[in-house]
Amino acid sequence: MSRHRLLFCSFLVLFQWMAAQNSYQIGIHSHNDYQQIKPFWNAYENGLNSIEIDVYLKNDNLYVTHSESEINKRRTIESLYLNPLEKVISSELDSINTLQILIDIKSDAKNTLDKIIEILNQYPQIINQKNISIVISGNGPDPKEYEYYPDFIYFDYQSLDPIVKQKMWNKIALISLNFKKFSNWNGKSSMTAKDYKKVDSVLRIAHQYGKPFRFWATPDTEVAWEAFHILGVNYINTDHPAQASNYFKKRIRYYLK
Repeated sequence: MSRHRLLFCSFLVLFQWMAAQNSYQIGIHSHNDYQQIKPFWNAYENGLNSIEIDVYLKNDNLYVTHSESEINKRRTIESLYLNPLEKVISSELDSINTLQILIDIKSDAKNTLDKIIEILNQYPQIINQKNISIVISGNGPDPKEYEYYPDFIYFDYQSLDPIVKQKMWNKIALISLNFKKFSNWNGKSSMTAKDYKKVDSVLRIAHQYGKPFRFWATPDTEVAWEAFHILGVNYINTDHPAQASNYFKKRIRYYLK
């Protein structure tokens, strides 16, 4: 057996062990996806399995934007994401990629979430698609209120504090934390041993809860993607979805040589 193939087999064993321990797959998250030249399509065509949509409610319309001052009336959640996603479902039937739609609320939590639910109810193909999960992030409700939202709505829990009530945990799709709270690493060289230990400790706690994990505000380089992958970050945050996807494809092809 060649050295490269042996390394690849070792990698597969490690990956399978991690998947068995945590019951989820490592993925790539398209951060602020609406800033891409082709929102939704760039991430989906490159096989990413998590897409972030920042939304702001104004005049009863749900705009895709980071802030009110940046609103473009042509860029709504329907036009940029829900309509294209509905077309994908209609054309691909059961073969649609497993996909997490992370809706990051930038305006008032309750009113915006109510509007999200109202709009999503107009897209039964999306909310009833088993391979698609709708996850609310940003300005969300108190975790105590999670269980009162529709079955197709899940939440991004941004804390490591334990939740006792099982019904609340059942509504949590993933755990996300700000990377800068634990490290100022720029992703250009190796992480310091001190920072690595802190980050690894965070991931160990998060994984004990049995939920996928994501850092935001991360360095966005190949060195960083590789480090987060090895550490067991389940959704690797990136503003470069095509490049990140190609990096991991090349990585697999290299070990298969």
